[in-house]
Amino acid sequence: MTFKSLLLPAFFAAALLTPPSLALEPAGEAHARTVEIDRASLSTEAGADRAYARIRLAARAACRAENRGGAASDRGVRLCVEDTFARTLEEIDAPPLTALHELRQAKRRLASLN
Repeated sequence: MTFKSLLLPAFFAAALLTPPSLALEPAGEAHARTVEIDRASLSTEAGADRAYARIRLAARAACRAENRGGAASDRGVRLCVEDTFARTLEEIDAPPLTALHELRQAKRRLASLN
C-alpha cells in the first residue's frame, strides 16, 4: 500500500491514504512535490530512513519555492519545512516514520544543549 497526501507550505490541508504515491500537491498557488513511498519499505530501518529523507527533501523544495526572496526568506523556509514536514508525518501516521522523527528531534535537542 502507498500513500497520497496534500501539502500546503506552512499549512497542511488533509491526507488521503490511496495508491499509488504520497503526492505533495498544492492548493491555489502553493508548489507541488510528489514522493512515492511503498508502505512495505517502511518495515526496515533503511526504507524508513529513505522515505523520511525524501519527504523532507520534498517539503524543503516546496517551501523554498514558496518563500524565495525577502529578508526573512531563510527563516521562512526553515519554519515552513519544519511545520510542513511534521504535519505530513502526522497525516501519514506511519509509526516507523514517527519514531524516526522523534529520535532525530531528540538528537537535535541534545546537540543544541552542548
